[in-house]
Amino acid sequence: MKIAPPTNKPQQFIGLFPLLILLAIPLLNMYSGAFYWPNSGDISAQRSFNSAVSISLFIGYFWFGFRYIHQNVASSLISLLVKKNQLGQFSVHRQRLTKVFHHQVVNSVIISCMFMVVLAFLGDISDEGYNIKSISYIASFVTFSLLTSLFLFQVRSNVTYLLKEVLPGTNKPSDYWASFSVITKLSLTNATIALGLLTVLPIFWFNVVVSSLEVVAVVSLSLLIVAYTFTPLLKFKAILKQQKTRALNEGHSEQSNHIDKNRPSRMARAPSEAFKNSDKLKTIVAVVLIPVSWGLVSMVETLI
Repeated sequence: MKIAPPTNKPQQFIGLFPLLILLAIPLLNMYSGAFYWPNSGDISAQRSFNSAVSISLFIGYFWFGFRYIHQNVASSLISLLVKKNQLGQFSVHRQRLTKVFHHQVVNSVIISCMFMVVLAFLGDISDEGYNIKSISYIASFVTFSLLTSLFLFQVRSNVTYLLKEVLPGTNKPSDYWASFSVITKLSLTNATIALGLLTVLPIFWFNVVVSSLEVVAVVSLSLLIVAYTFTPLLKFKAILKQQKTRALNEGHSEQSNHIDKNRPSRMARAPSEAFKNSDKLKTIVAVVLIPVSWGLVSMVETLI
């Protein structure tokens, strides 16, 4: 996990390494023979081709997501520490986050190994023998499962860490709610990035008839990802609602006690809205892109 404070040195383009991976994996599959255009009517070959393309896109997207999330975590962490006058603690929190990341890598490796065992039990990786094509196929699926679990861990763990380990201890109410807004925006950004995964799913069924069982599986998976990534945002909104109610009650109490209106109130004022209009617009665009991606895949099918 690379979390570093910003410097004056020119930074490498965030998407360069993911782009190289995105180009390297299809080349590896082409070399091994796992990546080739299927013959018309060969459903098995079509599904293998779709899987090779989709997994390549997923892996590239995961690497881009990791780099983007880690940069946002670094900037959010610095923003919170500055408001607490504890910028010197950045390296301490970075080490803790790195340690959490390493634990998540181990857990993801275990999950991917379990996934490979399931594939072996089902016979999906042993029918053709262990040639270079099957090895490439196995490596892609194991890498895909590893990065999927690691990505889902990262989407929520960093937000939880900032909320529980960094936000407490912020003295000024204005600084507290400014930091709270930073964490909320980070959570929304992570959720939006997770939604981008759903735009790649249609490629798995390119030029293939989607069964009713697969429709149920895709819808269920999509709902699970949405629920998993957006649950923290609902909690943040509930916290703001509680603070608004509390502030309103305290305001009525002050009026009933005839407190001087010119005297500044000591109560913490929460932001009026959990999310800005620009953040809401980005989320709406991410949601709209999901059905658009299915429409684009259907359109390409009619042209081929």
